[in-house]
Amino acid sequence: MDERRRLAAVSVAGACLLVLAVSCGGGEKTVTGMVTDVVERNLSEVELLRVRDRSDNIWEFTTLGNIGMSPAHLKQHQVLGQGVLVAYKTIDGRLVVSKIRDLATP
Repeated sequence: MDERRRLAAVSVAGACLLVLAVSCGGGEKTVTGMVTDVVERNLSEVELLRVRDRSDNIWEFTTLGNIGMSPAHLKQHQVLGQGVLVAYKTIDGRLVVSKIRDLATP
């Protein structure tokens, strides 16, 4: 009976650690704002993206490949003052864009 209780306790502790790891780490977050700077890696990929949110905070993002929006399209947003919604993850202390989309203009 003691062995079963020990096994149950270890199982519960493991499940708690798994829930904690999933809820605290690696989740996607979002920021909305205006594009202030775009540096292209090539014609279809962004190397660096800066976005200013409503509180005037500047967010600096990098990418790991195609994010579904070209540097030219993002530069158009910058020139026209159109907003974007950026979904990102923190990887090794860097904000990495996972996807980006246009914000509807009123």
